[in-house]
Amino acid sequence: EVNSETAFALEEWGVDKPRRIEDLLKENPDAKVCLVDHQQTSQMNPAINLDNVVGVIDHHALQSKTIVTDRPIYIDIRPWGSMSTIIAHTFLTHNRRPSTEVAGMLLCAILSDTLNLQGPTTTEWDRLMVAVLSEIAEVDDIQFLASQQFKAKSKELAGLSAHGLVHGDQKSFSFKTDNFVGDVGFAVVETTDDEVIIDRLDELLPEIVACKKEKELSALFLAVVNIVELKGTLLICGPTELSLAKA
Repeated sequence: EVNSETAFALEEWGVDKPRRIEDLLKENPDAKVCLVDHQQTSQMNPAINLDNVVGVIDHHALQSKTIVTDRPIYIDIRPWGSMSTIIAHTFLTHNRRPSTEVAGMLLCAILSDTLNLQGPTTTEWDRLMVAVLSEIAEVDDIQFLASQQFKAKSKELAGLSAHGLVHGDQKSFSFKTDNFVGDVGFAVVETTDDEVIIDRLDELLPEIVACKKEKELSALFLAVVNIVELKGTLLICGPTELSLAKA
């Protein structure tokens, strides 16, 4: 199911909820797939056959679990704040004007990824594409759109279980250094009210420990980020995490 932030964007721009990729691939197992916003096997949907991946559009660093293919595929990875900035830029370089609905969805995605252009990974390209997309989508008040979107995102978090918070937005990375070898998980909760989440520490810490054991991770962190005040709190469940955090 789509999360509350995505549901807000779909409703805001009058776009139907997309069908589940599992259902689409069940109907057409040989469908060609372009991965967006990720390129690691650990983050791929299990329904996707790696042999059918024909492209990657992403803005994340290449890690140890990056996909390996038997043939050349389309790759577009740029150090920008959002994958949607890349797609918006591609529209323009191909002299294609996105529809109002597509422009609006891309705009919401960039605002989400870059924390309304305030996040540390924000680039001038993100700011430029937000300006272009807001013009196409006829958005007069970017700040209001972002505030409504972030409220929708935070509303869902209040009702999530500790399991949902820890597992919801989590990625794992493999490291091999002179001092450390293992898989590290990193979960993020972005909200307009971080105190509500942090107050549930007694629920969250045991869930982090359980998830770490279940996934056989060497370490697991949970970062609670206030997307209004742009501050974060890192929850640490053991000595390994504390040692890595201090490193």
